[in-house]
Amino acid sequence: MTKPQSHSKSQPQSTSDFSGTSPRLTVDLGAVVSNFKTLRDTVGQSGSSCAGVLKANSYGMGAERVAEALWAEGCKTFFAALVGEGVKLRALFPEATIYVLSPYLSLDAALLREHHLIPCLYDLEGIDLWIAANNTAAPAALHFETGINRLGLSTQDLEQLLGNRSRLNRLDLKLVMSHLSSADEQQSEHNQQQLEAFKRIRAEFPNAPASLANTAGIFLGPDYHFDLVRPGIGLYGHDPHYYENRGSRLKPVATFAAPLAQVKNLKAGEAVGYGATELDRDSTIGVILCGYADGVMRALFKPDSKEGHQVSINGHKAPILGRVSMDMITIDLTAVPKEAREIGSMVEIFGNHSPVENAAAMAGTSAYELFTRVSGRAVRKYV
Repeated sequence: MTKPQSHSKSQPQSTSDFSGTSPRLTVDLGAVVSNFKTLRDTVGQSGSSCAGVLKANSYGMGAERVAEALWAEGCKTFFAALVGEGVKLRALFPEATIYVLSPYLSLDAALLREHHLIPCLYDLEGIDLWIAANNTAAPAALHFETGINRLGLSTQDLEQLLGNRSRLNRLDLKLVMSHLSSADEQQSEHNQQQLEAFKRIRAEFPNAPASLANTAGIFLGPDYHFDLVRPGIGLYGHDPHYYENRGSRLKPVATFAAPLAQVKNLKAGEAVGYGATELDRDSTIGVILCGYADGVMRALFKPDSKEGHQVSINGHKAPILGRVSMDMITIDLTAVPKEAREIGSMVEIFGNHSPVENAAAMAGTSAYELFTRVSGRAVRKYV
């Protein structure tokens, strides 16, 4: 079997590799593999196989390195969001099955054919255009609408496909699929409604593999597994049911940290940062070299309540104090022992000691957004 092309560890991964003061995203590839095994084992008794969703540069983790780790563990099917992402994966994995999730456009036809990528088709027009672009049966996945109401073939489209099978006869149908809207809410009635809708659709294509579950869908149970599951966020360490279950079944993968650059002592009544957040007591303040240009959301500090996300420095918690600026964050080190706040110490914004779920809750967003917001200025380090 052809081996994937190895990633050159000697080549810099970004221009910030040359600066020791850059923020750092440390990606634990062993944890990625462990999470894949957990998810694969969860669906194994259902007879389902487990793909890997690598869109958005593997949720900011680095698609090439993540894909290499998954491939070595036996993951042979990948999903990309864009054709360009699929092309990059194909260069590394000549034998992989690679699906492209973005809607089909005619201008993508040549790249899809050249790199043997499988488009996901969402409407009759896209099906017709893809068929016309191929001289032989066109490989494709058909994505059906079951309740999320974004992209997807409608009930009317399904009736037309079944009423006149000329389109289907010109497709090499690789997969019938849909996507869950509310799988991260285990008790949502939408889950069962979408499951029943998908079962009815799947019954019309008995010879095609079927796929419904994302990471959260995997944990909804075997009824949702079908032939192929498509975990994304779970590979990268976030359990979508973290808040409901009060914990995770998966291992953290990403640690986002930045160096402590300065420590100073301030008096009560003095102010910190843009907007002049006034101190209620004498405080020790630290400045770390990271900000919203690196993907840290300003919502991690609440000016009205002076409540800040708890970061971690050498195992000690320290809240963000003052507004997040473009390149810097101020944190309250008053309760941190002097020996634990040396200049140059790495301050964890999220990771093993400051769960990304806590940061997401503070910012009113999701782990998905926090992962994908980490910018190219942050050095990616792999362990």
